Amino acid sequence: MNTLFQIVILTGFLLAGGLIWRLRLAPPARYTDQIIKLVLRALLALMGFRLGNSRALFARLPEIGLMATITAAGALLGTILLINLAYSLFARQARQADQAARSADRSVPTAARRLTQLRDPGLLLLMVVLGAAVGLLLPEFQRLDYGLVTGWVLNALLFMIGIQFAQSGLSLKTAFVRLDTLLVPLATVVGTLLGSLPVAWIFGLTVGKALSLGAGFGWYSLSGVIISNLGDPLLGAAAFLANLVREAAALLLIPFLAAGRYPYTAIGAGGATAMDVTSVLICQTVGLEALPVAMASGAILSLLVPILVPLCYALPF
Repeated sequence: MNTLFQIVILTGFLLAGGLIWRLRLAPPARYTDQIIKLVLRALLALMGFRLGNSRALFARLPEIGLMATITAAGALLGTILLINLAYSLFARQARQADQAARSADRSVPTAARRLTQLRDPGLLLLMVVLGAAVGLLLPEFQRLDYGLVTGWVLNALLFMIGIQFAQSGLSLKTAFVRLDTLLVPLATVVGTLLGSLPVAWIFGLTVGKALSLGAGFGWYSLSGVIISNLGDPLLGAAAFLANLVREAAALLLIPFLAAGRYPYTAIGAGGATAMDVTSVLICQTVGLEALPVAMASGAILSLLVPILVPLCYALPF
């Protein structure tokens, strides 16, 4: 019941943001973006503080890093395999998408551009590190209700994300026009979750908790905070790092995947970031034809994150 309530609350704030935009009460898009960045930094700094301030959690940092790395690797591998399988099963439609993608003009991104794309994730990671450093230096706060504080800040973040999504003008109607726009996100969801399963056996977690680690689909800043807010800061830190590693690895893998048999596999590797961070790289390496699919796939996956993460986490097995 608590998980269902959490999903309703998170989804409610997301929808409320869209409603505020429709009522023309939202701030301009440039301010929305700045507010989201500030709230994100505050949330991640608090998550880092919670990690550093708990001596027991901080001592398990190597375990968190290993768990995150295995989760990211499994999620990416599962996604790549499932998208290839899905496209091979729908050979005719896949061939049409391949021909369009291969006929598009492609360019190889420079190392400088890739470094620029890694700048924002690097800054957010720095906020976690700074928060952890402050928490480590200060005495432990036993009575601080982290859940209450992060809960309201998280609600504010989703409210602003709802506004931002509405301001972007993205329409999910395109997802039902072409098979690709549904095939890529569906295969990404299934592949990511299947790829995350081994984490349960390796680290002795429940299947649900292992699935929740991968269910961020690369949206590290949200998935980690949601899990931490559910009362598991260790798993929250692992989810943050796992999805951060997934995004960074996707930026490196996308050019190679785009040159493969099914170029749209690159979109799945980007996960939720295919609509923003990795979209430019996808267009450069796969072609402009891939942009509608990337935007729709990223949007669908982003909307699933606040639903699937707590839902998977609450699974009793």
